Amino acid sequence: MNKKALLTSTFKHVNHVALSYFGVNLISARTVTSKATERKLKECCRVLKIPLDSKQDVVRQAFLDLAKKYHPDSGSAEADMDKFVEVENAFRTLTKHNTGVSNNEEVEQVVYDIRHTAPQHRQYLSYEGYGHGTIFQRQKQYTQARAQKAAINVMEHRIEKSMATEKTLMKKGQYSKKHGIKTKYGFDRLVEDLIQESMSKGEFENLSGKGKPLNNQNNNPYVDFTTHKLNEVLINNGFTPEWITLAKEIEQEIADLKKEIASDRSPLGPYPLTEEEYSKWQIIYKHNKELASSINMKIDKYNLIVPLLNKQKFHVEFDKICDDILKNGIHSVVKPKKAENINVVKNEYLNNDGGDLFGMFSKALSDLFTFKDFKKS
Repeated sequence: MNKKALLTSTFKHVNHVALSYFGVNLISARTVTSKATERKLKECCRVLKIPLDSKQDVVRQAFLDLAKKYHPDSGSAEADMDKFVEVENAFRTLTKHNTGVSNNEEVEQVVYDIRHTAPQHRQYLSYEGYGHGTIFQRQKQYTQARAQKAAINVMEHRIEKSMATEKTLMKKGQYSKKHGIKTKYGFDRLVEDLIQESMSKGEFENLSGKGKPLNNQNNNPYVDFTTHKLNEVLINNGFTPEWITLAKEIEQEIADLKKEIASDRSPLGPYPLTEEEYSKWQIIYKHNKELASSINMKIDKYNLIVPLLNKQKFHVEFDKICDDILKNGIHSVVKPKKAENINVVKNEYLNNDGGDLFGMFSKALSDLFTFKDFKKS
């Protein structure tokens, strides 16, 4: 009994000693571990350039700044793969220490954003670069562009499908009635086929003017519809366009100008003029030059409103008109007429007694030849 009690007390003492020994060692291990962890956290904070007890938001922002600086795909001058790996490991360590979880998804998202950040001149790589504005406006514009492109592709496909070679002609048969004129060009054939197809479906039956002749309307292709209708109403009411009346006025005034200059020149003597007559001619020249200037102003206005280019007029050459009238116009000295010999011949013939019949005939022939020679001279 005493032996059993002695063994029990011995085991208790050994157990107590063992627990004391292992407890001291465990505390020492925990102390060493905490110091190593603290040293590692300080190193991570030094790498991220932040204080020791920083919050997770500060850690994340520091990691973003340094990642954009050292990542190889960032395009920065300080890009370094080793430094980026060091920054990434420091961020993972501090994130696990602060949150208890290593946030790998956040690291991957930052790396993805760095690799796929488009430069400033490539901001619209989505929707094939169509449109402008917000993302919804660009999506709508891209949809419209795709629909238009699809319609163009369908039309091109139909054209290529119905395209024939230049030597191919229509065969007689079912479609011979649809083609009164045989065409060998694909686009003309396509249009004609579409028209005939619509007619066979009865799409032209409900037209208002079906079976009636077209109205004969003389439309001017160089004038818009409103101006054409306005001119038509004015013509129906007896109105004459301004350029026609202006052309008549110009022609009439030019004729009056020439007539007035010739009338003023007639009292003067023949060319060349004397000094006194030349001074009078200068007065006539200055007086009519104002009228010529007014005619030229009307010609300028006429050239602006006339609808046809070949109807335009040149200015009045006043100096040329005056020079022509001065040299070739009627003047005060009238030239004598060369008709005295004719009167003498007629008088001699009338005063003749007649004589015999043969003599009268000979006299008449001689007078006739004499008159012809005088007329030629």
